[in-house]
Amino acid sequence: MGLDLISRYRNLPKPRVVGLMSGTSLDAIDAVLVEMGQERPRFIRLVSCPLDSEVRVQLLKICRNESDVWELTRMHWFMGELLAEAVEKLKGECEAAGDKAPFDLIASHGQTVCHLPVSASFLGHSVRGTLQIGEGAVIAERTGCLTVCDFRPQDLALGGQGAPLVPFADQIFFHSPDVDRIALNIGGMANITYIPKCGECLACDTGPGNALCDRATEVYLNEPCDRDGRLASSGSIIPELLSKLAESPFLRMPAPKSTGREEFGADLADRIIAEASKQGWEAADVMRTLAAFTAYSIALHVNRAHEDKDAPCEILSGGGGIHNRAIMQELRERLDGRFTFKGMESAGVPPQAREAMAFALFGHYTVLGKFSNLPSCTGAGHSCCLGKIVLP
Repeated sequence: MGLDLISRYRNLPKPRVVGLMSGTSLDAIDAVLVEMGQERPRFIRLVSCPLDSEVRVQLLKICRNESDVWELTRMHWFMGELLAEAVEKLKGECEAAGDKAPFDLIASHGQTVCHLPVSASFLGHSVRGTLQIGEGAVIAERTGCLTVCDFRPQDLALGGQGAPLVPFADQIFFHSPDVDRIALNIGGMANITYIPKCGECLACDTGPGNALCDRATEVYLNEPCDRDGRLASSGSIIPELLSKLAESPFLRMPAPKSTGREEFGADLADRIIAEASKQGWEAADVMRTLAAFTAYSIALHVNRAHEDKDAPCEILSGGGGIHNRAIMQELRERLDGRFTFKGMESAGVPPQAREAMAFALFGHYTVLGKFSNLPSCTGAGHSCCLGKIVLP
């Protein structure tokens, strides 16, 4: 039965794939329906399922290493249920719109709770690792659909960072023969994919996206995020704080590289807030400085990617951070006239759907037995087929 499902999928002319993504912002599960079989995947529909506050608090505990193995195990399985519910919600919205065609495959990134791409000594050995939760077997059984999950470990096992993976999809979604482009995503972390009109695609995480701002907003306003960057927009940069943040060793590391909350998360934000209290800095000024640091780190990597080129470059932006006015204002001020900003939707990819669409593409390639990582972006020893197939 299982091999029949895989064989059937491989013979479909235009398979329909659901991509599932829950990012480092921990705000929602995005479920996107994509049609394969074209030169570029065709977006059909997106639903976003917000994570309630109790789930978010528990995930943050796990990400901050404040949880135990029992809680981690239960959350792994519970996230599987939530991911399956997102598929059912997407199915319901499709049917309500008159689209009763079945889904042929589900591809789930899950929720990253720990990402340790740099080797460290453990039990006398040099060990790296990454962990995405959301049990694929639960998704497959609840939906009755062929499922692919756990995409990052194979790249990591080959010496790569296990991230960023999305650039493989970016070059398919966004390449133009007429202009160099950069796909910019500002989620919990920020990352860029440089897609020249000719030449090799390059990519890396640039540092924090919303994570530091979000943690500071929790402390200062008891809100999950600084909506539209309102508090940050009312403040001024604290030069000595920005200068200190700009000394981060991560910013000096060459690509390929990736990062996460372990480096630019609550621990760092809490140290900054404690220092702010000691120095008497205003909350709005701290928020403005954190927004400026996000913009500074993005601009640094954008300029590196497009250095020594006078040609124009389009920045196709997405992620929740693009709605933060302070971040975007600071970013524009740090980039020169070569760069113009457009939304990802100008290239046919709704910004909120981009990452979920990418994992839909990865799942499609996995079942076809095709490679779908970019060693030039992750540092892996060679290309590989990502993900693990789960049969219902």
